[in-house]
Amino acid sequence: MSSSECCERVLPDNGREETRWVMLTLVLVLLTGVFGMVWRQQAAPAAPPHTGLNTQDSRLLTELAIAGEEIRFMTPDGKPWPTPAQLTAAGVPPFDRAGLRWQQPEMTCYATTEPTTGAAFALWLAPEGGLFYHPDGKPPHHCHDLAHWTRMDKSR
Repeated sequence: MSSSECCERVLPDNGREETRWVMLTLVLVLLTGVFGMVWRQQAAPAAPPHTGLNTQDSRLLTELAIAGEEIRFMTPDGKPWPTPAQLTAAGVPPFDRAGLRWQQPEMTCYATTEPTTGAAFALWLAPEGGLFYHPDGKPPHHCHDLAHWTRMDKSR
């Protein structure tokens, strides 16, 4: 060997460099994924109010929704809404269910308290009305005072 010749050192091909690049790429992909998940998070939608009801309350809610349509069908335009006693005599569920004491605080409103759960329900048939629920068991004095109740039917 002469002094003009140079020796070049060749590193062995053991995969260390490739492993570093693969690990760096993997960490970069994982960090990007974590950042994307945190950035795209949004609050979970609130559960519909009827999903928290037990079986008795859910059954009463369903029967009241159907009863509202039946009452509208039974009552021609301009005629007064039937009383709870008339609905019981006609066999309209849930008005015909034993143990439920119905009140009619207004002509277009029916209210009751489910005796086993203590929850109060109100069916308001006025154009701005709907189907309402309150867990404390106090029926309304009039149906214009349902602001603190949970509306259980579709919002209009």
